[in-house]
Amino acid sequence: MKKILISLLALMIFASACNEDMLEVKNQNQYSYDTYFTGSAQFNEAVIATYAILLGKGLYARDWYFLFDLMGNDAERDAPLLGDLLQLHDFTFGSSHIQISELWQSLYRMILRANLVIEQAEKWEPSAEADRNLKRQYIAEAQFFRGYSHLYLAMLWGRVPLKPNFASSGELFTPRSRTAQEVWDAAETGFKLAIEGLPVAYPNVNDSGRATRGAAVAFLAKTYLYQGKFAEAETELRKLITAPYDYALTANYDDLFRERITTKESVFEVKHNWTGWGSGNAFYMFGGQEAWGGRTTHTGRNMEYGWNDWRNVFISTAAVNAFRYNNEQGNPYIDPRAALTFYGDAASGGDTNYCNFCDGGPITYPISEGFRWRKYNRYEYRVNEGQPESEIHSKVIRFADVKLMLAETLIEQNKDLGQALQHINDVRARVGAFAYTTLGNQENARNIIRRERRLELSGEQVRYFDLIRWGTAQQTLNAEKQIQIDRQPFQPRNVLLPIPQAEKEVNAGMEGDIANDWN
Repeated sequence: MKKILISLLALMIFASACNEDMLEVKNQNQYSYDTYFTGSAQFNEAVIATYAILLGKGLYARDWYFLFDLMGNDAERDAPLLGDLLQLHDFTFGSSHIQISELWQSLYRMILRANLVIEQAEKWEPSAEADRNLKRQYIAEAQFFRGYSHLYLAMLWGRVPLKPNFASSGELFTPRSRTAQEVWDAAETGFKLAIEGLPVAYPNVNDSGRATRGAAVAFLAKTYLYQGKFAEAETELRKLITAPYDYALTANYDDLFRERITTKESVFEVKHNWTGWGSGNAFYMFGGQEAWGGRTTHTGRNMEYGWNDWRNVFISTAAVNAFRYNNEQGNPYIDPRAALTFYGDAASGGDTNYCNFCDGGPITYPISEGFRWRKYNRYEYRVNEGQPESEIHSKVIRFADVKLMLAETLIEQNKDLGQALQHINDVRARVGAFAYTTLGNQENARNIIRRERRLELSGEQVRYFDLIRWGTAQQTLNAEKQIQIDRQPFQPRNVLLPIPQAEKEVNAGMEGDIANDWN
């Protein structure tokens, strides 16, 4: 993954040529887009710069987990959580919210860099077959990120300005798309084109973490699913459970959230290996990847969520309660994933010990701390995190998610419920949960699959998007927040995020096309 995570060279890629109107002699030490791209090495650097956005502001180094765990009520604020992040917890944010604005900017920066790769690579005419194959791959990777960016822009903002090529990426006056469907269509197109050129796997271990054909198929399926195109989503998801793909559920759930571990369950993840790079420090997660400081690739989630560290959040009461439900006989049941997700007491099902692999042996978890995150933290191996330097890879799509999405497409079409049952039970069997003998009618099956997604993917920034697409966000979140904070903060406008104030101020094409100063 080393090559994927180097973003420093992006500064070279985007250097502009000297103004020849001002200089009689061209400065040969400065690059232009037409002179820089001379071979596969330069195109690889440009693709790497596109991957690097995943570690930028608003995304996986720091902000992404706060944004969507808090808004999806997987996480709940603790006292140290202040300022802009606190506003996510109770939906008091507005159009100037910094993390939301930075996410918007990063998604458009990703599109800009992808557009540059595509434009320049299409001009490249390599003579060697190996380079021709690389050209195909690089363009496909760029298309993957065009799909990725448009998917999240569509889900979060709906109608947004479209930047179909590199020239348009630099235009400041761009109106919003006429419909949100145009943005969804751009996402679909990006993933379809990526599928055509991406390999099933990479032979070089240093390329681990690059987007594969399977990742593009999974994202295309997700794009369909989130639009309610269940038959189309089913078609794509079925591809991933047969050859040439060999994805599989990891036997030990905990192994998914250990440092530097990638298993066959990973379809797409953001790598966070950073030790040994020789530059930077743990605190460069605060935007230092490109803006200042040395290059770093880690995530600070371990410290931010850690109960024995910065303790900014804890697992929400609603999330804890979700792990207790009735089995098929109507008897109270505690799902085994509770002990793999949070620390707590025996009654909650949470893990009651930590430091099980420390030199001194297990330590009883102090329940006076309340219910705290275990997942994505390293307290089974150390008493505290020490620094925000986690190398646990951020899971974006894993095979359990694929199986649950496939089960959902079948349930929503009310067909092949026996197959849906098997996919659900496969995921449950991995953690020792009881197997369902039937899903019942469609409504009962829908309740089961939605609970499964909540429990299996808790703390993986999935629930917010699920609630929005199911159309249940306002009802569900307000009911939970009423208990937790004695308020119902989610308003109808919150189904979309506000158009950032900075965009409104710069882009005159937005004028008159935003309702209620929101979206």
